Amino acid sequence: MNVEGVLVRIGVKPNTDFLKGKVPLDNRGYILVDEKLATKAPGVFAAGDVRAGSAMQITTAVGDGTVAALSVEKYLLK
Repeated sequence: MNVEGVLVRIGVKPNTDFLKGKVPLDNRGYILVDEKLATKAPGVFAAGDVRAGSAMQITTAVGDGTVAALSVEKYLLK
């Protein structure tokens, strides 16, 4: 097989064990969030590769950070 590049993914296990019982996690340990990146725990938001449904790319993690920051600001102003 002739290729110009290879991307090897060895897997990712999110470091969320400390959140068990505090915020909802999926069956793989990723944090469940809504469209504003809020969890069901009041005032707790998640962004980037640790959230369920993440594309696991730096570009989406940066966007997640923006959405989460704006959501936190709105939460704190309430």
